[in-house]
Amino acid sequence: MTIRILLAGLTCLSLGACAIAPGPFLDSDRLDTSRQPQYAAPKYEVTPIDIAYFAQERAAAKPSVCPLKCLTPEERATYDYQIGVNDQLTIIVWDHPELTGGGVNLPPIPQGAAGGATPGNLASPQGSTIAALSPSTGGESGLAVRVARDGTIFFPRAGRVKVLGKTTRQVQELLTKAISKTIRDPQIDVRVSGFNSQIVQVTGNVRNPTPESITDLPLSVLDAINRAGGAQTDADLQDVGITRNGVRYRVDVASLLETGDPNQNVILKDGDLVDIPDRSNSRVFVLGEVVRPTSLPMNRGKLTLADAIAGVNSLDVRNADPRSIYVIRGVDKSLGADKSPGADRSLAPDVYRLDMTQVDAIMLMTQFQLQPKDVVYVQVASVARFNRILDTITPALQTLFFTKELAR
Repeated sequence: MTIRILLAGLTCLSLGACAIAPGPFLDSDRLDTSRQPQYAAPKYEVTPIDIAYFAQERAAAKPSVCPLKCLTPEERATYDYQIGVNDQLTIIVWDHPELTGGGVNLPPIPQGAAGGATPGNLASPQGSTIAALSPSTGGESGLAVRVARDGTIFFPRAGRVKVLGKTTRQVQELLTKAISKTIRDPQIDVRVSGFNSQIVQVTGNVRNPTPESITDLPLSVLDAINRAGGAQTDADLQDVGITRNGVRYRVDVASLLETGDPNQNVILKDGDLVDIPDRSNSRVFVLGEVVRPTSLPMNRGKLTLADAIAGVNSLDVRNADPRSIYVIRGVDKSLGADKSPGADRSLAPDVYRLDMTQVDAIMLMTQFQLQPKDVVYVQVASVARFNRILDTITPALQTLFFTKELAR
């Protein structure tokens, strides 16, 4: 009688073990699971990673497109700086120092004197006065004026002149036309001696984040990064952002450094914000039947499927199915990769599958380039799933067996 009572107690305890078993458990009594999906689960086409896939990718490869205006040899040759508010201009009127305030009186040069005319020692008619360059300092005489808030400058005999948005050559033509009424054939030189109107902010993973001035030389994104001391070791140069008018444009500076792609060297404008992020978003996830599931950082935006598998110490030889290695890729809408109008491709992943039992699979793994936030998933083998089912029900079967044996 005592044995039967003990057996009954053990049986009740085994049936209610789920209520007192250790480990994490979420009570679902307070959860409302009555809401059902409003649409059927979609099916996604799986693309095999084989030789045909690479042939198709190469045939469909398109040259990179510059997201904004980029620094090409043609752009460099035609670039002109446009004057802005607070810029400082240096203006020289040759032979008329009274207009620029920097002239010197030169004594007459005797006939047959040794030496020739130099920038600091110019031959002139007796008694004339001209603006001269100082050979000792390398500087030049001239009138320095600052562009006012209304975009104008004041110059003697010309009055107020509108210079905002103009080039130095255009300002030179305006001043020449203005003072030619009182001076015959004036020779004027206009230069920007202080670039204060156009600023670009450089921030993120650079050694010296600082605002950069745009000068008479075009400022590209690569120039801005170099001026800021260069990128730090953990910078993600594949995802450099240029924010202009509230819109962030992605620039692949890593491709520019590796291949010299001119379609990534964007010319910066006033008010641009250049941000260099770290590599926290430039990583891939390797899950499933591998030895060490983890996330792996990309090196300069590059990581092959073979690198990812090797980075987790290869497949779990006991449980993995080498025929079913999947790469699940969410398409980033900011890259313009939408394949259908109006479709939210960020929620419709592309799925690729590699069969490692094929002889060319190892070679293909080394050529398949992963993208940031790709998920590599190694499927479990069917026999491993069966074994796990057995492992799950074996304790219950053993309990029933021993209970039966004790009841005899």
